[in-house]
Amino acid sequence: MFRAFSKAKNHKGFTLLELLVVASIIAIIAAIAIPQLLNAKRSAWESRAKSTLRAYGETELAYQNTNNDKHWGSWEALINTDYLAGGYTKGNIIENYSLWESVVNVPQGTTLSGGGLSDNTFTIVAFPRSTAPGYLATFLIREDETLRVYRDNTPGANAWGADDDYGGLTWEPIR
Repeated sequence: MFRAFSKAKNHKGFTLLELLVVASIIAIIAAIAIPQLLNAKRSAWESRAKSTLRAYGETELAYQNTNNDKHWGSWEALINTDYLAGGYTKGNIIENYSLWESVVNVPQGTTLSGGGLSDNTFTIVAFPRSTAPGYLATFLIREDETLRVYRDNTPGANAWGADDDYGGLTWEPIR
């Protein structure tokens, strides 16, 4: 009887092998789950960037339709006329993205020569901040309201060349 009592007393904890098995199972589950969570986060950031660019493009159309000169609005003009909510900047409107815009408004009746630009254009680019280059896609919208994507999987790369020009790059339309 003393011997049975002594054995029961020795089996109070887990063995090292049991603890290692549990730890390895947790590690396997984490190895499967963490990349999926990161992909979901990346997808959410990119979806927000696309929807914000589409909304920005629609805001530009609304501004142009109500503007007597039929000009596009700059960021500041859209905020000053309450087309965009105040309090945002081009750097904080989309998480992990910054915006770049180019608005070209030509006076009515004037044509540009040599530049190849049509009258009154806008280009808005949402590019990943330096914390996430090569991980997130870069998006662009122009006056034709077609959202386009540029993706470069090279670590540390973004959609800009040395001269910060968007024109020489291949942008794929998103349908």
